[in-house]
Amino acid sequence: MSISKKEQVNHNQLFLNGKSRLKEIDPELSALFDHFVFDEVLQYTQLTIKQRMKVTLATLITMQCVNEFKIMLNAAFDIGVTPIEAKEIVYQTVRYVGLRKVFDFSQVTNDVLIKRGI
Repeated sequence: MSISKKEQVNHNQLFLNGKSRLKEIDPELSALFDHFVFDEVLQYTQLTIKQRMKVTLATLITMQCVNEFKIMLNAAFDIGVTPIEAKEIVYQTVRYVGLRKVFDFSQVTNDVLIKRGI
């Protein structure tokens, strides 16, 4: 299964370098994921890319997906989510999932910001 032009455009909005570790290690799963996330779901959205990324970041925290959060946080910064917005997302999730479950995401956010010189 190959990625369509539409999927590639939507993918490249978030991942400017176009690289995908998943695509390298499991191209079949990557193709299924890309088709669903970067084509099917986006056909019905009325959210901006920035709004979608904020929802995605909050969702990844509640699901405890630290590695995916780090990947998506970098993509969020690349498309204009501000450091203040990212930190606010982390802070707001504390009341819903608890401080202990959010702590790792706070660490990841700080590490990404430091790596970016912010």
